Amino acid sequence: MMGRQLPCSLSGVLTLVLTAAILATFLSRLPPWFTSCTPDCLDMYMKGAANLFSPAMLAFLRDKFLEPPPPDPDRSGFDIDRPSWRHLLEWHKLQQNLKDLWKDQSPGVFVEVGAVDGEFMSQTLMLEKNLSWTGLLIEPDPRSYSVLQQRRRNAWTSPVCIRLGPTSARKLWMRDLRADLPQEMQGLVMARSKLDDETITGDMLQGRTTFVPCVRLSQLLLRANMTRADLLTIATGTPKDHLKIRDVTSDRQTFDVKTLLVQYPRSHLLQEPYPEIPGYILDMDRSVLLVRLFWRKADCRLLQEDTCRRTKPYDLMEACKKYLCNDFATVWTYK
Repeated sequence: MMGRQLPCSLSGVLTLVLTAAILATFLSRLPPWFTSCTPDCLDMYMKGAANLFSPAMLAFLRDKFLEPPPPDPDRSGFDIDRPSWRHLLEWHKLQQNLKDLWKDQSPGVFVEVGAVDGEFMSQTLMLEKNLSWTGLLIEPDPRSYSVLQQRRRNAWTSPVCIRLGPTSARKLWMRDLRADLPQEMQGLVMARSKLDDETITGDMLQGRTTFVPCVRLSQLLLRANMTRADLLTIATGTPKDHLKIRDVTSDRQTFDVKTLLVQYPRSHLLQEPYPEIPGYILDMDRSVLLVRLFWRKADCRLLQEDTCRRTKPYDLMEACKKYLCNDFATVWTYK
């Protein structure tokens, strides 16, 4: 009896092994969202041989990392005098400048990199609520992104980080929250999230990390069919944010971006001057100390009534007196 059962047992084992092998091969070819894929697996998939701008990769971004505006967006107005944090980084002053600039213009399109929860220190909320703009909000911190979705902003959203490197899964550091903090302070804490390799060593003990997908901004905009934007704003809390969007600002044949709003950390500016962004001109009259507005040179005539002419630097003493640039800024005006 035992001699006759052994071949049957071996046959069953071989069948199970072969079935498992076929199943494993099949699952290995599926995109990560069909499986319980680990961050390492996701990283390998996103770094695959496919071209960064191939139809397959763009479809991956569309299906997994782009959410359309909700069917019932919140269309209530927004009072820029209301937020308790309105004086942080001269936010209120900058919002008033943007409002005055575009109040008589047709509704525009924005892209906000580092949108946090969609309200706290948002550079685009007033434009959407009061001037009927729409666009794309990008925020990798899953805590902030969850609140952002609940706000029902009339814009596309994406839970990714923006970087120029290969498309990959990266560790995002998130500072721990405290239950006793008011809502606006919770927003400030969540706004400090950043990639772990951009985090100060001492901060690592005060938070935790999670894996997030990181893509090029150009990839995301192509997939969202947003090659034109009236305002591209970025605030990730790290130096040289203007370099993270260089693939868009330097490709003027593909992307038509009229203005840039870039936030610079104070510690960075004390050591280095404001950077030059090729193809763009710094608008000193509408900028504030740590958040700078840049105009594409092709549109610089819109800065004033007459045609834009050759720029000249301010006298340093005049600049520091008027803009408190503290000897580390080069500022510009127009003849």
